[in-house]
Amino acid sequence: MRVLVLGATGGVGALVVAAALAAGHEVTALVRRPWSPPAGVRVVRGEVVDPAALDDAMAGAAAVLSSLGMRRRVVANPWSALTSPADFTSAYARAVVAAMRRAGVTRVVAVSAAGVGDSAPQMNVVMRMLVATSSIGVAYRDLAAMERVFADSGLDWLAPRPTRLTDGPATGRVRVTGAFGAFDAISRADVAGWMVRALDEPIWASRTPQITG
Repeated sequence: MRVLVLGATGGVGALVVAAALAAGHEVTALVRRPWSPPAGVRVVRGEVVDPAALDDAMAGAAAVLSSLGMRRRVVANPWSALTSPADFTSAYARAVVAAMRRAGVTRVVAVSAAGVGDSAPQMNVVMRMLVATSSIGVAYRDLAAMERVFADSGLDWLAPRPTRLTDGPATGRVRVTGAFGAFDAISRADVAGWMVRALDEPIWASRTPQITG
């Protein structure tokens, strides 16, 4: 299968590229800045909200895998200022939906986050505080808007909501959970692998599964 990967230079996205290649998929990556991709990856340079760049990158694709999200000036500091627009994820979703319709692509898997939307009551106390007081709250509100864009699109969409992300290795032990406890976590490698494996599922039981390790 030929897949378009968005966010390929990020922590999850680079692992999505690797997992997709390992699964035998043909990969195109749309990136903003110069990047040395793994062998066999087709690279398109451009902005994710630019229709021309999206149309070029989308050509021939059967599905889209996105790990795009907002960025902070200091990644480890939830109170650091955002370097992305406050509507970044919902804006990119609208642009991607339009490009998918133009290209006849119907399936998209886009990362959201545990605690977004109707999973908010499942958050632990620490996450509730962070969402209420930091830039994480801005990101969560826009991720909820992103999910609504995909939900209203009529496309075959999936927005997995991972719990706290770590840099651990891939374990393959991913489960859907109804809670987001203080110690719940999942490696970026496991999120990436789960996203790629989801392409082989003909029907998804939930469009917004909350996943953890």
